Amino acid sequence: MESISVTDVVKRLKQKVEGDNQLQHIVMEGNIIGLKRASTGHYYMNLHDAYSSIHAVFFRGRAGQAMAHVREGDKVIVVGSLNVYEKGGSVSFLIERLYSQGMGSLQVQLAEQKKRLAAAGYFDAAHKQPLPRFPWHIGVLTSHTGAVLHDIRKIASERNPYITVHLYPIPVQGESAVPEIAAALRKAGANRTLDVLILARGGGSMEDLWCFNHSEVVRAIYEAAVPVITAIGHETDTTLADYAADVRAATPTHAAELAFPSFADLQLLLTQLTETAIQRMQERQERYRHSLRQAIAAIRPDRYREYLTLRRQQAISRIALAQRQWHVCQMRKRGDLQTLAARLAGLNPENLGRRGYGQVFKDGQPIASVQSVQTGETLQIQVLDGIVETVVKGVKPYGKR
Repeated sequence: MESISVTDVVKRLKQKVEGDNQLQHIVMEGNIIGLKRASTGHYYMNLHDAYSSIHAVFFRGRAGQAMAHVREGDKVIVVGSLNVYEKGGSVSFLIERLYSQGMGSLQVQLAEQKKRLAAAGYFDAAHKQPLPRFPWHIGVLTSHTGAVLHDIRKIASERNPYITVHLYPIPVQGESAVPEIAAALRKAGANRTLDVLILARGGGSMEDLWCFNHSEVVRAIYEAAVPVITAIGHETDTTLADYAADVRAATPTHAAELAFPSFADLQLLLTQLTETAIQRMQERQERYRHSLRQAIAAIRPDRYREYLTLRRQQAISRIALAQRQWHVCQMRKRGDLQTLAARLAGLNPENLGRRGYGQVFKDGQPIASVQSVQTGETLQIQVLDGIVETVVKGVKPYGKR
């Protein structure tokens, strides 16, 4: 069996393609996917329709201003030819002229989806949460095999190795990735031990990033109880997940810088706070010293001497007044006691006896009324030096008094 080399096959293909006039003068319609501008100024993209895609190149010299307003997903008409790149064995479409037809089908879908979700409030600024200043646990949702995870972990170890990274591995491309991304977001978003979430993937075409425009992913970001940072694609790429996120980062590296505070910066902040606190304490002490010095300077010994003399004189006057009032009270009480003593002396039976008075008893009971006595009864009269017994000869009551 005769064989030929790969180079021979590619050369024959190149000759066939470049020798076919129909393949060298093509007018083609499609959507731009994966648009990139190289540092040389050349534009690289894929031209895409519902069933197929082909790589295309628009060199700087031919592009001119034709690409000024062309965006990812735009529908365009291109004029050009097919070219076979021998070293890679790949077929590309070399664009000679390009005419923009406006938004492509993907961009139309994206605009409509964005409008619906915005009307539902999923992008409202009032709902967005601030990033914590001092996080301890950060959840990262990305592919466990890509460079994104490596970049985030590298930044984390450099900036603050004391923060724990929790990985939630997810697929980051394709329609089938949507439910897994949303489920991981719901799981991580409900984990209250986490302080921040990073949802990230590397660059890609609009089609590659399409799963991050899905309403289920947007809703999961919106409902997360933990602040979410998105870093999807390149800086120029924007998905609906970015609009729903609390913070959008330009790249995964930028997301890590936002989420992981620098330990050195924290140390500097702590030092500054300590110095500020000490300075404020010193300023307060100085204010107190100043107030104390003013108070001491305001003290005049002669004024306080006058004040104390006045208070002493007032005290002496009050004591003298109290003594006079006490003396008057004593004299008044002494007079009252003497009056009571005289009254008591007048009621003393012994004194009454000296004046000829006696007390009458019947059977040992004192007699106070003639109604208690009968004629012929024996009574006893107690006088100063003894008892006189007598017999009642008659009773003469007084009239009403």
